[in-house]
Amino acid sequence: MSVTVMIVEDDDMVREMMDITLSQAGYRVTSVGSGESALDLLRRIKVDLVLLDIHMPQMSGLDVLMAMGRMGRNTPVLMVTANRQAETVAEAMRLGCVGYMAKPFAPTDLLGRVARALAGRPAARVDYVEI
Repeated sequence: MSVTVMIVEDDDMVREMMDITLSQAGYRVTSVGSGESALDLLRRIKVDLVLLDIHMPQMSGLDVLMAMGRMGRNTPVLMVTANRQAETVAEAMRLGCVGYMAKPFAPTDLLGRVARALAGRPAARVDYVEI
């Protein structure tokens, strides 16, 4: 499989779990811990999917998503976050993400959502939305 997935997650343990899960499934994985690092890397390499946390220091995932749009990057983005508020989900979708996955999640859920996002099928599912 020659699919490259970028993980943008500031929590080292979550980022490592996602990296291991995807690597063992055969994906090429690039992991970064900040939005700034993600944008820098996206300027230099092509990735097939971005897994993007929303709450990160300095630059939020929503800021990264907006910056990707300004860069002209149409790489699919799957938001992966503990934030389940309806307005945040709506904003992420408005900004162009292809799906929204709430933490915590099982590795099998991650693999399923990644496969759907890469296939161009809806990958969004928020189990509990606070309004």
